[in-house]
Amino acid sequence: MTRRVAVVPPEASLAEAAAIMSRRAVSGLPVVGTRGRVVGVLSQKDIVRALPGVSGGRLPRNVFDLLLSSKNGRSGSPPDARRKVLESTRVRTGMTKPAITIEPGASLDEAVRVLIDHGINRLPVLSAGKLVGIVTRHDLLTGLTPGEPVET
Repeated sequence: MTRRVAVVPPEASLAEAAAIMSRRAVSGLPVVGTRGRVVGVLSQKDIVRALPGVSGGRLPRNVFDLLLSSKNGRSGSPPDARRKVLESTRVRTGMTKPAITIEPGASLDEAVRVLIDHGINRLPVLSAGKLVGIVTRHDLLTGLTPGEPVET
């Protein structure tokens, strides 16, 4: 479990959220409201879905496809238009809600089952309703031992 969790408020723009993800080298963020409650989760995939020329269509395979798509005719939305959408769209409209969460004492097996069952890559860890950490697919692949609790 990662204890230092990057978060974003629901009122932030998608551009602000993308900047946080870039700075912290993460692919998603818990969305935390004014009372400290996790109200959703925002992923890179959620941000890409908000972009014109991608919404309702096939998601690009990688960031290069997204950047180059306006040059090769696959999207009618040039980079400036995408930037405006990211700056004007609020996290609350793009986030996945409600957030699927887990408690600190949950087992590794339970965390894996929740991730698979819901098709998600990150689980905010809540204790008494407050964010205390996050378990990601990366955490599960690189550091936890089967049978070990999420919080060590």
